[in-house]
Amino acid sequence: MDNPNAERAIKGRFIVTVAALYMLSVGFLSGMLVDRIRFDEARSELLTRLEEDSRRVHQHLMTIERQESRERGIPGAREN
Repeated sequence: MDNPNAERAIKGRFIVTVAALYMLSVGFLSGMLVDRIRFDEARSELLTRLEEDSRRVHQHLMTIERQESRERGIPGAREN
């Protein structure tokens, strides 16, 4: 490769290729990061709703249990 223009062309292609791979990698990793953030946000909302529903069901079951214990006259049943 005695031609300086050919060497410059090869270096230019190499730089462009490396820059393109870098941009592709940064774009891919940014996309993954945004996807994880959105997934975690949706997951947090779902877990919050699940916790609220579980608490509500538990309270309902406790109310039913208290009512049944009062109706049967079980000693030691607390009334609220």
